[in-house]
Amino acid sequence: MTQTDGRARLTIFFLWITGIFAAGQFAKVAVVFPLFRALYPGLGPKLGFLISALSVMGLVFGLFAGMILSRYGFRKLLMLALGLGGALSLFQASQPAFGLMLASRVLEGASHLMIVVAAPTLIGQIAPPAFRNTAMALWSTVFAVAFAVFSWLGLPLAERFGLPVLLIVHGGLLWTMALILSRRLPPVVRREPVAALRLREIMAKHVTAYSSPAIAAPAAGWLFYAMAFVALVTVFPDFVSMDQRGVISGVMPLAALSVSMTLGITLLRFVSPIAVLVSGFSIAAILALCLGLGGGQAWIAVAMIASLGFVQAGSFASIPVLNATHEDQSLANGALAQTGNFGNLIGTPLLLWLVERFGLSGLVGFACVVFCFGALVHLWLARLRGRL
Repeated sequence: MTQTDGRARLTIFFLWITGIFAAGQFAKVAVVFPLFRALYPGLGPKLGFLISALSVMGLVFGLFAGMILSRYGFRKLLMLALGLGGALSLFQASQPAFGLMLASRVLEGASHLMIVVAAPTLIGQIAPPAFRNTAMALWSTVFAVAFAVFSWLGLPLAERFGLPVLLIVHGGLLWTMALILSRRLPPVVRREPVAALRLREIMAKHVTAYSSPAIAAPAAGWLFYAMAFVALVTVFPDFVSMDQRGVISGVMPLAALSVSMTLGITLLRFVSPIAVLVSGFSIAAILALCLGLGGGQAWIAVAMIASLGFVQAGSFASIPVLNATHEDQSLANGALAQTGNFGNLIGTPLLLWLVERFGLSGLVGFACVVFCFGALVHLWLARLRGRL
């Protein structure tokens, strides 16, 4: 390994850590959800919007973010996103009224969106070719790692010292990564003028992205992954005893991480990313049925989430495999952020509503339908690519 490769890998590691703290913008609410219930009592399923509100910006501006970042610089806007995210986390530590907290979460979505589009695109650009699949699979673990870390460290911290302390620590960590990356990522000097974006061009890029079975494929599958992952990790622990909740909340995403970084990476050396992630969706659907038949046993739920590790690894690895140019990769990352945020936006409130009315059966039905559609949409798009 050359010195240049070593520096690139270290930068990728810091970008991965940044992704964990960006995913922490979801985890810091989902993992300590009972504390938010106590802070804002009597809201029922409406409280789920504290998690999904983070996705509003991504839903509206996901693909637009990729266009903005590619024009004005990934480094500059990544620094801005980290600064904004840290400031909003500190504001949330003041425990404002629910309306203000919800508004801050919507605004925080802009920070999250810029990070999750910029960081993986930078990783894809700077990763040495032999390390690229591993680097993208590593990025795919950020949600799993964030939920595990916030479950095992963040939840005890919040329970012992209070919810504001957790939010302050999270804000400080985002600012720390901004400082580190400002030194690791060299500034890019543009010599050509940057043309203003026009509405016609924005709409044309959306048509280009979502009409392409290559650019749209990672995003299409990620919609169903995002609908399920945060929702299930947030809601399923309600079916276990309170003394086990923190353990299960941490084990579920860690199981997905373990599969992604071991079996997922290994399979990517031999088969296509699409085959890997379709297998993950299919296994998850089968285990969801087993969860219903088994009466909601925790180990089955853990195995179900673990199988999503294949989806994590395959989805991000498929972006550079299916899309050769940086522009197409940026569009693919933007589209993935957009559909992922849409999935997050509707997933948790929908699952809370289903569980409130149908109990465990609502959770099992939700998981089966979402995972089956995730597999089917990838098979359909693969068939379309075969015709090109």
